Amino acid sequence: MQPTPRSLFFMRAYYLLWTGAGGFVFPFISLFYAQKGLSGTQMGWLTTIGSLIGLISAPFIGRISDNAINPRRVLQLCLFGSGALMLALGQQNLFIAMAVIIAIEALVGAPVYPLSDAQALSISSEKEGFGSIRLWGSLGWAITAFIGGWMVSRAGLVSIFWGYAALYGLCILMLGRIITTPKPASAAEEHHLPLGKVARSLVTQRTLLGLTIALSIFWLSNGGRHQFETLYMHQLGASEQLIGWAYTYPALMELPIMLWADKLVRKHGAGKILSLSILLEGISLIAIVVYPSIASIMFMRAASGFYYSFYAIASVGYAVENAPEGQGATILSLYYVTLNGILALFNAPLSGAVFDWVGAYPLYIIAAAGTILAWLALVISQRKPAIQLQAS
Repeated sequence: MQPTPRSLFFMRAYYLLWTGAGGFVFPFISLFYAQKGLSGTQMGWLTTIGSLIGLISAPFIGRISDNAINPRRVLQLCLFGSGALMLALGQQNLFIAMAVIIAIEALVGAPVYPLSDAQALSISSEKEGFGSIRLWGSLGWAITAFIGGWMVSRAGLVSIFWGYAALYGLCILMLGRIITTPKPASAAEEHHLPLGKVARSLVTQRTLLGLTIALSIFWLSNGGRHQFETLYMHQLGASEQLIGWAYTYPALMELPIMLWADKLVRKHGAGKILSLSILLEGISLIAIVVYPSIASIMFMRAASGFYYSFYAIASVGYAVENAPEGQGATILSLYYVTLNGILALFNAPLSGAVFDWVGAYPLYIIAAAGTILAWLALVISQRKPAIQLQAS
C-alpha cells in the first residue's frame, strides 16, 4: 500500500522532532556530567547501566511491536516514559540518583530508536524512500544542536533536558496524527516467531553474521571516541557554541545527501553503500590520528555529513532486508540496542578508565584501526561463497 501524503508529512515531522530532541542532549551530556563532578569512569558506568537494561528491554518491546495490531501505540508509550525520565535526570546532582533514573529510562527509551525506524520503513515506498523521511531528522538535529549551544551558554545545561522532554511530547502528538490501516490479527500471528529463533539468525544467516561481526568491531572501537569527543574538543579549546556548531553543519549537509543515499541504495544495494560509509569514516579518523586538532575534528564532522548519511540509510535497510519475514523491529532492536549494549558493557567503563589515565587521543587511534577492520569484515561477508560462484 502506498503511503498517503498525510502519513508521510507527520512521519517526517516526527523525525524532525525526535532526532531534534537528541540534538539537545547528546552533544552536551558529558559536559553535564562533568559539571556535576563525575569522573570519566563514572560516566562510563552510567552508559553501561543504560546499555545493560536496554539490551534486555529493546528486543522484547520490539517483538511486542512487531506482533501488535497498532505498533505506534507501543512507540508512544516509550516516548512518554523517556521524556519524563530525562527531564528528571536534569534535576539530579548525585551519581547514584542519576544511575537509578538512567536504568529506568533505558527500559522505555532504548526501544525508541528501532521502533521509530521500523515505523518509518513501514510508511516509506520505492518513490518516497526511507531517506526522504530520515533527512528530516538531520534537519531537526542541526536546529537543536545549534540552539542547544546557545541555550547552554545562557540558561545552563539543565535547559537541554527541558527541550528534550518538550520535543518528545510533540512526537507523541505527531504519531497520533498518522493514519494507517492496522494489521489484522491474523497477519500479526502469521510471522509470530520465537525471539530466540530471530536472535539466532544473527549468527546463522551469512549476511547477518557478517553484519554482526562488522558492527561489533565498529561499535566496540568507536564507543569511547563518541563518549568523550565533546570533552576532547573542550580540552583543545573549543567553546560550547563551537561544539554545538560542530554538530549542526554536518546535519545540514545530510539533508540532500540522504536523498542521494536513497538512490545509491536502490542502484548499488544497501550492503555496498554501508561498506562505503564505514570506509569513509575510517579515513576521517586516520586524519585526526595524524593531525590531532580542532581543525581535523571539524573536518571529520564535515565528512560525517556523507558517511553518516550513507550509514543511517544503508544500515537500517541492510538489516531489515535480510531479517526474517515480519521481524524488522525485532532485528533492529537486537542489532542497534542489544548488541550495541552488550559491547558497551565492556567498552564504556574501559574507555572511561583510558580517558582518565591517558586522555582522549588514544581513543581515536583505537577507533581508526577498528573502523578499517570493520570495513574489511563487511566487504568479505558480502562476497559470494566459492561453491555458489561455481554453481552460477
